[in-house]
Amino acid sequence: MSEARPDGASGPAAAPRSALAERLLAVPVTARGVGLAIAAAALTASGWLWGYPELAALGAAAALACAAAGSVIAARPRLDVERTVTPDRVSVGHTATVKLTVRNAGRWRAVNARAVDAYGGPSIETRRVAVPLARLRPGASAGASYTIDAERRGVVDAGPLGIGKRDLLGLAATAGNFGSAARLWIHPRLHRLGRTPDGLARSLEGTADKVEQGSLTFHALREYVIGDELRHVHWRTSARIGKLMVKEHLDTSLPTVAIAIDDRAESWPASPESPGPFEAACEAAYSILTACFRAEYHAALVPASGATVSGAGRDSYGDLLAELEPNAKDSLDAYVARLTAARYGDTLVWITGTEPPTDRLAMLKRAYPTVIAVHLALGLPASASLAGGLPTVRAADGDQFAAAWNSGGTRL
Repeated sequence: MSEARPDGASGPAAAPRSALAERLLAVPVTARGVGLAIAAAALTASGWLWGYPELAALGAAAALACAAAGSVIAARPRLDVERTVTPDRVSVGHTATVKLTVRNAGRWRAVNARAVDAYGGPSIETRRVAVPLARLRPGASAGASYTIDAERRGVVDAGPLGIGKRDLLGLAATAGNFGSAARLWIHPRLHRLGRTPDGLARSLEGTADKVEQGSLTFHALREYVIGDELRHVHWRTSARIGKLMVKEHLDTSLPTVAIAIDDRAESWPASPESPGPFEAACEAAYSILTACFRAEYHAALVPASGATVSGAGRDSYGDLLAELEPNAKDSLDAYVARLTAARYGDTLVWITGTEPPTDRLAMLKRAYPTVIAVHLALGLPASASLAGGLPTVRAADGDQFAAAWNSGGTRL
């Protein structure tokens, strides 16, 4: 039951409630409690009016029970709740463990209440887990844990801990939330890809044969750390600022792969039986990103919605994919124009749920020498072939995508 605060009043006529009124409103009375309170008033009044002391005694006893129930429920427990989720990032098909530590921070009263922890997210059904919390004495702590099965990609918030109290007679009941929520990111399912989407010939050493040897480009200056080669020290800057500074270089011979996941609503026709195609798209993007990181390539994820990563590394991209939904508002022309102007890399992987727009992708080849199209849809036979002059991978789900990608041979 939510309380209306004085500072939330909409007009000057709303007078602030007294502390006693706030306490009374904080005690929800059950139907049994309402009935007993009415009976107590009726019995007491009848006994006094008609001269039946027995009725008055029964009414007084009922009123005493109501008062005792209110006093028990109105005493809100003081609890400190600590919560951890380990690990806080998992892929679909794995599990995470939520650990709770509940401490009674009160001085006098023991806590004997029903505790329920809930977890769920925008695209994940909310579930409730009972947490045993019986007779927790002042200063004492109790621990509990439960497992979250990562069944679907998304973001899960676990908590806060809900505490419910009810008196012995069931006349009044109340509930409150304690502690803060903890977040779990469920990344897409990861498929092992045997190829990287560089579209380039590879040398025997495993590096991409694209530019001249020694293509290390100056990137920035940074402070010297033990292990740096002295030949990279920038002596003029070091003398000016009084500390050793070294030149940091970037290897421009490594390909930069841009993964364009078309998360516009019209690219993913609604399917009443399964949201599988877009889930498969996120799995494909995550698997390609992981393959690039393993090959030490630079990679970028560029959805049509314009969402950007908040950090560096695979986990940051996984977090973005966990939150991604097919609801981008940009038009196809605007998306293509943004990809062309920014030129995020030299290889572009276009992932969509409809027939790839080969005419627009051909225009993108002016900015990206290598363009690969990925088409994911229910019932689509798995294949890797040339379509409209572009390498195209088609599949119905993530497993089929990985198989088609790995068997694509020279077509990719």
